[in-house]
Amino acid sequence: MKSFKRAVFSFLIFAGLSSQAFAKGAEVQAAEDSVITITNSVSQELETNKAKIKSDPAALEALVRRRMLPFIDFDAMSKLTLGKFWKRATPDQRNRFKNAYREMLVKSYTKTMLRYIGAVIKPGNSAPKGKPGYVTVRTKVYPKGGSSLTANYDMRKRGGAWKAYNVEIAGINLIANFRTNFTREINQKGLEALITRLAHTKRSNKTKSFK
Repeated sequence: MKSFKRAVFSFLIFAGLSSQAFAKGAEVQAAEDSVITITNSVSQELETNKAKIKSDPAALEALVRRRMLPFIDFDAMSKLTLGKFWKRATPDQRNRFKNAYREMLVKSYTKTMLRYIGAVIKPGNSAPKGKPGYVTVRTKVYPKGGSSLTANYDMRKRGGAWKAYNVEIAGINLIANFRTNFTREINQKGLEALITRLAHTKRSNKTKSFK
């Protein structure tokens, strides 16, 4: 009888562990599918419309806003980028920083995308980040006529959808890079000065033709 109970208990433990492992695997796969689908889709849309987007920067920026912005978790990205200064910021400062930061990234990403027209993105060794709803999706990017590079996305599930809150491309971590620069600037001039500069850059950074 004791042997039977031990066997049942062992089975229940195994079943529980197996279901957890399956759940982790399902989350990783779902997050990975999200990244691969959106990045390859955008790459192909760039390829299809490359003549137009090279002559009309506004069309490329519109594509970024339409396809990429819904994929990014700017709330988490802004909070992690500001780090300790996020807690000290007022609600108004947080909102203005997030808006200015988002616009800066849109302009930067728009220019970068031109290098990857028609690129193919393939999944790598993606893995859970240690708690449910968080996954690191690792990918390999194969540009047309260029060398391959890694692009890793930190993802979290929010409102039923997987969204990226950080990205590391060719070993350069977006949040770590900006946090270092912003922290130095805040320590020297203050948070308000940083927000003002970003907002000014957003207004003065007129889109130029990509030729």
